[in-house]
Amino acid sequence: MITTAQALESLRPGIEWSMNGSDVAGITWHTPDVEPLTQAEVVKEVKRLEALAKTTEANRLATITAARAHAASLGFTPAMLAVMYSQLTEGA
Repeated sequence: MITTAQALESLRPGIEWSMNGSDVAGITWHTPDVEPLTQAEVVKEVKRLEALAKTTEANRLATITAARAHAASLGFTPAMLAVMYSQLTEGA
């Protein structure tokens, strides 16, 4: 799950801030001349980052599946892959 803090870092990278509470009304910007954010902007960024994370994970799993299939077509067994390429067998 993407946090409000992650969304703020994405929307205002390198900007110093602190937050009291969980919405933008509680943000104190410590870097001068920062344009404040609306709650809608933060919510939209959280959703965007969550969608990006899902897409990234789906792509990672598709790559692993394709690599396994290719290895199998070359005659590699799952046991061989486990020894040589543990990243193709762990967490997927």
